[in-house]
Amino acid sequence: MRGLTLTRNMLWGILFVFAATVGFNACGDANNVSNPEPPGPPPPLVITTISPLIGSIGIAFNQKPLEAGGGTPPYTWSIIGNPAPAPGLLLDSKTGKISGTPNFSGIFPSTYRVTDTTKKSTKKDLTVAIGAASGTASLASGAGLTSTTGGPQAHPTITPFTLLNGTVNVAYPTIQLGATGGMPPYTWSVSPALPNGLFLNLLGPGVINGTPLNASTVPTTYTFTAMDSTVPTGQVNALTRTLTINAALTIDTGPPTGPPLPAGTVGQPYNALLSASGATGPGTYTWSIVGNLPPAIGLQPLSSGGVLSGTPTTPGSFIRTYRVQSGNGVAVTKSLTLNINAALSLDTDNTTLPLPPAYESQPYGPASVSASGGTPPYTWSVTPTLPASLTLNGVTGEITGTPDAGTVGTTSHIVTVQDSASQSVKKPLHVTINP
Repeated sequence: MRGLTLTRNMLWGILFVFAATVGFNACGDANNVSNPEPPGPPPPLVITTISPLIGSIGIAFNQKPLEAGGGTPPYTWSIIGNPAPAPGLLLDSKTGKISGTPNFSGIFPSTYRVTDTTKKSTKKDLTVAIGAASGTASLASGAGLTSTTGGPQAHPTITPFTLLNGTVNVAYPTIQLGATGGMPPYTWSVSPALPNGLFLNLLGPGVINGTPLNASTVPTTYTFTAMDSTVPTGQVNALTRTLTINAALTIDTGPPTGPPLPAGTVGQPYNALLSASGATGPGTYTWSIVGNLPPAIGLQPLSSGGVLSGTPTTPGSFIRTYRVQSGNGVAVTKSLTLNINAALSLDTDNTTLPLPPAYESQPYGPASVSASGGTPPYTWSVTPTLPASLTLNGVTGEITGTPDAGTVGTTSHIVTVQDSASQSVKKPLHVTINP
């Protein structure tokens, strides 16, 4: 036994060797020490909850909180648009817990968003399904809502409604769609899509509103469908209606695109018809002039049908603001000018503006007859014909030619001028040929 006894010196020697060995290994080449790899990025942020989340009217909602993975916890929850998960329920933004007591049955889809501490976020569409009260419907675990004692629900019935025609750039009257039967609430859809600028509220009360932006060339038939909240498959019913979007109301008379008002002449009967298009169409327009002015001095007040009539008494340019209103109450205005010319007058005569004399065997002129007023251009004629070798240009009124020898003397004629409105004036004229 004495041989197994360690002296103090022997013990210290063993400790020295152990310490030296450990120290040697610890102080070895630094290159042999491996550095840990930096942590990689967190996995993508995802919402892992699967819908539907099921509850019943009048019973406290009891589902596990919404769940997410990836990203950098902790998470913050929200619903895009900030609605409630369902009537009577609330979402806890910190825990993702939906709590409360549902007070309305149906299918309630929402888009849920989760955000991690780095402000990264993702979203997912989830549905909360609320069954009817006990005795009407029950919850089947993992299967959603099923009918029980009452048997299958009747299909919903869309309440008949009138789809009014619209007009471009005019606010469309709000139309409320409604349905009965089935299991409310209803989800609405329409095919084909409503005209550009009109909208149908798809969830809850179906409302059509907006402002049409484009006209339709022909009436279009739309199929409106209401789907109830029966789970797992909603029951549907449909109703068709026809809709036309009329072009914007426009006064077509006058520039820049329409023809101008025809000119009138003092003392001559005048009649013209204004033109418009769009909105509810011809036959539904009512015309007026802002300020209740006459179209021109001497004319009758503008008729509600857009007729200008009467006999003008004063020449001039009469600028008025014309207004047209369609049958649906839409109205537009436009500034138009009505030119009233002075009465047609043949200015050449035997006294104040006689023709210059001609000389035999000498070229005549330049000489011409002239007119004013009326509606140019003019057309000229003369009876009887002028002396031999003299002619009247029917377009310009110019008289040209060389009188023959032996035609000395004065001849009498009737000259007629006619304007483009078919008004005409006649005057006697003398042509004198000197030797």
